[in-house]
Amino acid sequence: MGASSRVTDSQQGSVDRDVGVPETHATIDLDAYLHNIALLRSMAPAGSAFMAVVKADAYGHGLIGCARAAAEVGCEWLAVARVTEAMRLRAAGITTPTLVLGPPVSSRLAEAIRADVTFAAGSWSMVEALCAAAREAGQPARVHVKVDIGMRRYGFMPDELPTALERLTNMNDLDIDGFFSHFSSADEPGAEPTGEQVSTFSAAVEVARNAGINPRWVHLSNSAGIITGRTGPTNLVRAGAATYGLSPSPEVPCDPRFRPVMSIRSVVTRVSQAPAGVAVSYNAIYRTTNTETLATVAIGYADGIPRPLANQGWFVIGGTPRPIRGRVCMDQTIVGDADGVSEGDQVVVVGPAATGAMTFEDIGPMASTNNYEAATRLTARVPRIYVRDGRAVAREDWLCDTPAQDNE
Repeated sequence: MGASSRVTDSQQGSVDRDVGVPETHATIDLDAYLHNIALLRSMAPAGSAFMAVVKADAYGHGLIGCARAAAEVGCEWLAVARVTEAMRLRAAGITTPTLVLGPPVSSRLAEAIRADVTFAAGSWSMVEALCAAAREAGQPARVHVKVDIGMRRYGFMPDELPTALERLTNMNDLDIDGFFSHFSSADEPGAEPTGEQVSTFSAAVEVARNAGINPRWVHLSNSAGIITGRTGPTNLVRAGAATYGLSPSPEVPCDPRFRPVMSIRSVVTRVSQAPAGVAVSYNAIYRTTNTETLATVAIGYADGIPRPLANQGWFVIGGTPRPIRGRVCMDQTIVGDADGVSEGDQVVVVGPAATGAMTFEDIGPMASTNNYEAATRLTARVPRIYVRDGRAVAREDWLCDTPAQDNE
């Protein structure tokens, strides 16, 4: 997909007309999302299947809209963190094989088994819960066995694997379909743990095969692992952050071929002149030094804009960056240097770096976090507008109960 499929400012106006876009909204460029998936596929070992990670509301980009797009282009797997996320996919008619990566703690396990959801088997308590739910469902629970190679989070430890696998193979309530783990430090180039973890996982795969388990799917790599070529003995790769154009870390950046998927826009609701010495927003942490034009923007931390952006971040209005003045409020943010700005003007809150807008790579350090936590902070109050070829194709607005509806 070429650059012509990107959402430009002129196309944004068309998007707004297509769906009657609300004042504050996120535009999700599905062309960019699918471009990034194709790029990651090209970086993976030949013949690898692809698991699109759509947990945490697709890293803030909208679970249903992104999952549906990934399924439509042939992603063999989807991955989520919670059983409830998997059931939302099924309720939306998305039947692509779906793995719940985390411990399957849910009262809906039997229902999920009947819905053909796959689970991570990584502890005896979870295995027992899955077996009980399988008996209730009247069919085996499909599982991917997880081994913990260094996270100390979830999974069977390597030294307990032989005994665990022997027990698992004798459980008629389980269908062992996969074997996987997760890197702890793949986003650090040359990190010693990553090489060790590839070796540990490779040995664990051999233990499984020696125990008579030959799972159909073996997977280890995340976005950073794919980008740096650390995949191990696998036939399936998993990617989340990089599919959304988010670098795994400053040390393992997405190269320029990756494209950001989300932009966020809002609107100016007030413009005022403030004389020198006036306090702006809560707690007077900013005071004007000269007469300054201030503009209020209809977005705040309840929408996902971190409070630490106070006196650090900026929004673009009329093609010009305008610095945030004072604290970010729950529902509004004030920017300064707003000469020439009028009420009703469109505001680019997050957008392409080439336009001068903040990116999630900018926001992460200012908020003392990383870029993909910054993206996942976008709340349900902000509608997501899904775009293909510069045209709106769906809208997801949970407060209005419109989950990724097609734009008719």
